[in-house]
Amino acid sequence: MNKKWLVLGSVIGISSLMMVTTGISAMAGTSGYDAYKSALKNTKTVHSVTVQAAGSLRDNGDVALSANGTFKMSREGGSASGSGEISASGAKQSLQFYKQGDQAIFKPGSGDVYYVKDEAAEAHKRFKGSADKEMPQQVETVVDALVGNLKDYVAVDVKEDGSKRVSAELDGTQLPAVVQAIAPIVIKQGAKEHGESKKKADTSANPFGNDFLKGAAPELTDAIRLEKVAVNATISSSNYIQHQEAELTVSGKDAGGKTHQVVVHLQADLSGYDSTTPDTVDLNGKNVQPIESKHRNKWQGKNG
Repeated sequence: MNKKWLVLGSVIGISSLMMVTTGISAMAGTSGYDAYKSALKNTKTVHSVTVQAAGSLRDNGDVALSANGTFKMSREGGSASGSGEISASGAKQSLQFYKQGDQAIFKPGSGDVYYVKDEAAEAHKRFKGSADKEMPQQVETVVDALVGNLKDYVAVDVKEDGSKRVSAELDGTQLPAVVQAIAPIVIKQGAKEHGESKKKADTSANPFGNDFLKGAAPELTDAIRLEKVAVNATISSSNYIQHQEAELTVSGKDAGGKTHQVVVHLQADLSGYDSTTPDTVDLNGKNVQPIESKHRNKWQGKNG
């Protein structure tokens, strides 16, 4: 399956990864940092949840890419369902997906074909098992050491009902040197893999169309710098994360020497804790096409 469509099928996974990683590092004030970690751990223990997620990428002020989706996940049987839409280069495509039993099912918005893989998707395996482990103490220790004096930039607003809003905004000079050192490496590697995936695209393995996202986002290769990170989260009085978002501003040049300022905005609203039931689809009488294992293994190997 085309690597570029990971942004749609796994938008909440991407959002969670970036916001949690950035959030833990940036929200370093004693009360805000501890409150966020506590809420994050508590949220990971839920048995089911509904997530509404959205993201966008702006290049020099223009929206180059946007996506949104609604997702339902449950630990019971590792089931999940969702739908999403992605817009790029003036075009839109949508996708529905289901995880039921040992099948991962994908249906593009156009057409009537249901693409089926008879294995659980790795992202949902991770979701199913994520409550079994708390954040390792070693990871907490490393993160605590990295945040340093970033606690000076955090703002914590405790509401009368016991809910909290934790936020932080840091420019490039305030970010730790290790973050500024790692960011260009990660971005360059991402651009390299994106380019390789375009060259190796296999239309027989991809139900979504290979060229839809081609050229939508710039591939930065030089003078890459993380300019700003802004993060905020809303924590309920029951100590669950209800809303979180992050905005990252990156500057750099593409292979042709053109300068870009790229702003990535991600947000997610979480609800239906322990009361969410994923949707299902009856494939009887449907136009079903299997996804071969060799294609999925290539896709997973690139993204796992």
